[in-house]
Amino acid sequence: MVEAGVAAERITKHTGAEQKLLWTAGVLLAVCVAIYVLIPIVIAVVTSFSDGNLLRFPVTAWSVRWYRDFFSSPQYVDALFNSVVIAVGATALSTLAGTAAAWAITQHSMAGRKILSLLILLPLFMPGVVLGLGVAVTFGNVQIFGHDIFGSRFLVILSHALWGMPLVFMLMETAFISLDRSTLEASSDLGAGPHLTFFEIVLPEVSVALLSSALFAFVISINEFYMALFLTTRDTQTLPVLMWLALRSAGTPRLAVAAVILLTVVLLSLMVILFGYSRSLRTKKKPTVQ
Repeated sequence: MVEAGVAAERITKHTGAEQKLLWTAGVLLAVCVAIYVLIPIVIAVVTSFSDGNLLRFPVTAWSVRWYRDFFSSPQYVDALFNSVVIAVGATALSTLAGTAAAWAITQHSMAGRKILSLLILLPLFMPGVVLGLGVAVTFGNVQIFGHDIFGSRFLVILSHALWGMPLVFMLMETAFISLDRSTLEASSDLGAGPHLTFFEIVLPEVSVALLSSALFAFVISINEFYMALFLTTRDTQTLPVLMWLALRSAGTPRLAVAAVILLTVVLLSLMVILFGYSRSLRTKKKPTVQ
């Protein structure tokens, strides 16, 4: 018995040491990844305040003149406007289509449901150059009411939705699967129709997932480059496309300013998502008053 107790104590100590080692290794890895991610972000932010005429690091003189230059440039302001309009349109289309597809697949048994889900997710695994070239060739000579689709914001919105919709579908499918079926059945038993149940019961329950998926689609669209490069013209080019063209001709700190603006959009979106999830968790933890 004594020997067994000693052996058990040694095993416990050994297991505890392994757990501490794994925890330390995990923390070090997380810190290294965080530093690796933060370094280019910090450099971009610092460079945007440079007073020089070239995009160089380290910064020797400080100024905000490139921020004034950015917002006084019609070309960059128009590109930012195009990016926002396209991102909003792609987000709306992706959210509507992805949510509808996820609801249909999770609530109805249909033949080939797995194949259909795979087809919806397929654009996520396709290179942007492939999608961009394919869309450009497909709609290159198509006109609607005498207007060319190629080079329009509408075509870029459709293209960005190819990536946004599968992401929304994937997140909303998980949210719909986790719904409490008894609540839906109770709503139906009380006489509520499918539409009323969906808008009054389902949507409030999945509101956080819906907001998160929409913001993820927005972030993907506003930062997308490859498809926009194939599909935009000088009048409809987005900010990432303009940044790439400007970098080839003259790399000024104005590019860093554009990068900071895109970074700010991403960070604000992530903050909204985190706020939504934290608020949802606090709501679920509140005790129910009898």
